[in-house]
Amino acid sequence: MSGNAGSAIKPSMADLLTDDERRALFPVTREWAYLDNARRGSISAPAAAAAVHYVEGLRDGGVTAWPEWQRVWDETNSAFAKFIGAYEDEFQFLVNATESLARVTLGIDWKPGDHIVVPQRDYPGVVRAVLDLRRRGVEVTLVPDRDDHSRPVGDLLDAITDRTRLVAASWVDFRTGWQLDARALAQGCRERGVYSFIDGVQAIGAIPVDVHDVGCDFATFAIRKYLCGLDTLGALYVRRESLEALTPHTQGLFSVANPFDFETLEQPYADGAKRFALGTPTMVQVYSLQPALELYGRYAIFERVQEVAAETRQLAHDAGLPLLSESWPESNRSQIVVLKREGKLADENLQERLNAAKVAASARQGILRIAPHWYNSSNDLQRLFKALL
Repeated sequence: MSGNAGSAIKPSMADLLTDDERRALFPVTREWAYLDNARRGSISAPAAAAAVHYVEGLRDGGVTAWPEWQRVWDETNSAFAKFIGAYEDEFQFLVNATESLARVTLGIDWKPGDHIVVPQRDYPGVVRAVLDLRRRGVEVTLVPDRDDHSRPVGDLLDAITDRTRLVAASWVDFRTGWQLDARALAQGCRERGVYSFIDGVQAIGAIPVDVHDVGCDFATFAIRKYLCGLDTLGALYVRRESLEALTPHTQGLFSVANPFDFETLEQPYADGAKRFALGTPTMVQVYSLQPALELYGRYAIFERVQEVAAETRQLAHDAGLPLLSESWPESNRSQIVVLKREGKLADENLQERLNAAKVAASARQGILRIAPHWYNSSNDLQRLFKALL
C-alpha cells in the first residue's frame, strides 16, 4: 500500500457544519484539529454558557435560584434517562464513572470464593475496582486480549464458572477502540445466571445507547468525553430487576425516601437507583449537560461520528499506516481509531509534532489514538495526516 502523502489527505465526506457554525459551536476548532475526545471531549459554547449561567445565578442570588435548579435537575434527569433508554428511577447522577462502579462492586454481597470476570487490559478504573475485591475473598479472572488486540465476547463468557457472580467489561475500549457486543455479553451472562456490568464511558455520545435493549444489569457513564460536558459528572444505571442485588455501601442525605425530613433519621431507601446518591448533586455539570444533550436532537450526530471514523481509517489505510483494527469485524470497530507506532509514527517526538501542528491526538506507548467526533471537518483530517506524513 502506498505511503505517499498525497493519497492520504483527500477526505471525501461532506462536512456537517460550515466553518462558521463549527467555530461558534465548538470554539476549540478555531485553533485546533481536535481529535482527542476519548481523553476529553471539547465542551460546546452552549454547554459552557449554561455552566456560566449557573455560577452567575449562584453569585447573584444564592439559594434563591433553587426553583430553577430543581427545574434543570428534573429536566436533565428526564432527558438523560431517555437518552440511554432507561426509566428515570434506574439511574443516578454521581461524581464520575469510577464512583458509580463502586456502587456495584461495594454493593454486591460477596462471599469468599465468589468469582468475577474482567478483561485484563480493560480501563484501569474498572480493573482496579475488580481486583480490590480480592481482599474480600473474591477470585478474579483476567481475560487476555487476542494477539490482534480483539476482545471477543465468547472469551469472557468462557471464563465463567459456577462461582461467577459478575462479568465486567467496557463497551468501547479506551486503548484499542474495540467495540464489544454489549448485548451478546449481557444475554450470555443472563443465560448463565450471572450479573453483567458495562462501562459505557467511551460509548455514550458516540454511538446510540439503549440499556434496555442491551439488557445489562449495571452500567456506568461519564459526561466529559463524547457528551462534551464538564468533569465530575457520571451516571450509574441499575436495571429495575437487578436493584435488590445491590446494597448501598453507605447512606447520605439523598439516599432516603424523604431527604428533607431532617427529624426522621432512619428512613427507607429512596426509590430505585436514587438510593445510591449521597450528598449535594453537582449542579453546574448538570446545567452544562442539558444543552449538550439537546444537540442530539438537532444534528445527525451518531451517523456523523461513524462517518468521520470510517474516513479516518480509510485515509490511514491508503497511506500505508498500520491500523490496530485491520483484521477486526466491522461491527467491532468504534469511533476510536488506533494506529501502531511503526515507521514514521515511531518518532519519539510524535506528540510534540502533533501539538506544533495544532492537532490534538494521543500518542501513547506503541500506539497513536485518534478519537474524532461529529464536529470534526475534512480539514481536521487533512491537518492530521499532513502532520503524520
